[in-house]
Amino acid sequence: MNTQVTLIDGGLSTALEVLGNKLDTSLWSGELLRSHSEQIRAAHKLFADAGAKVLITSSYQVSYPGCLAVGWSTDEVDAALLLSTELARFDGVQVAASIGPYGAYLADGSEYRGNYGLSKEELKEFHRDRLSKLIESAPNLLAIETIPELTEARAILELLHELGNTIPFWISFSCKSETELCSGELFADAAALVMREPLAVGVGINCTAPELVTPLLQSAPAATFVLYPNSGRQWDAVTKQWIGDSELSFSREDIEKWIALGAKYIGGCCGVAPSDIKLLAPILQS
Repeated sequence: MNTQVTLIDGGLSTALEVLGNKLDTSLWSGELLRSHSEQIRAAHKLFADAGAKVLITSSYQVSYPGCLAVGWSTDEVDAALLLSTELARFDGVQVAASIGPYGAYLADGSEYRGNYGLSKEELKEFHRDRLSKLIESAPNLLAIETIPELTEARAILELLHELGNTIPFWISFSCKSETELCSGELFADAAALVMREPLAVGVGINCTAPELVTPLLQSAPAATFVLYPNSGRQWDAVTKQWIGDSELSFSREDIEKWIALGAKYIGGCCGVAPSDIKLLAPILQS
């Protein structure tokens, strides 16, 4: 197997739940940056100990509008974003600062639908301050995640240029079919958009059913991929629960196909626990 594949961590919220945390606010794991940051550090360590070489930070749900709406001050948001990167620093591991989509701020499952009805300029304004602060935190990578539509991806790419970013990044999309983003746009178009960027380490798929990954890759040839699908469960946005078997539903055979199709980073998203990453580590190293 190709040993040039880097192992990403799994679902941070999943690891936090393993540690006994209940994540039921609109800020999810981001709330712990202010109240119990030691739990985030401990969750990251579970993944580092399991063999992950890239740790994605707890900043996914932390936005200025979202945090201010629940009583945080601007200074507290600044501090939380900077802290999120520091908490993920371990020897031999790269830190990828997480930038979640506008839909995560809405906390209603919109990251699995897209089509927000916002202009590119409105989306740039939403992302600007957080992206700037996370660049300031000096991570190794920027993980722009669970993006459901091309308008938001274009907005973030323009912002990266406007902010003079020099940090390598990926943009990872949530997808609903074998060829489509959650918005209904083509994954092939998303891949072409991202792969034009010199600093892009690849185009990603995350928060997506594992069985869709292989056909999605086949729909966008000649790209480099960053893959961290869900464990295989389905998200109920009403009850805010994952439904289905907790066992990992992608196999060694799936991983071998993904690598053959251009995957350079592989890990897991929602429902993928440190124990699952520990199982993936020897597969990628063999």
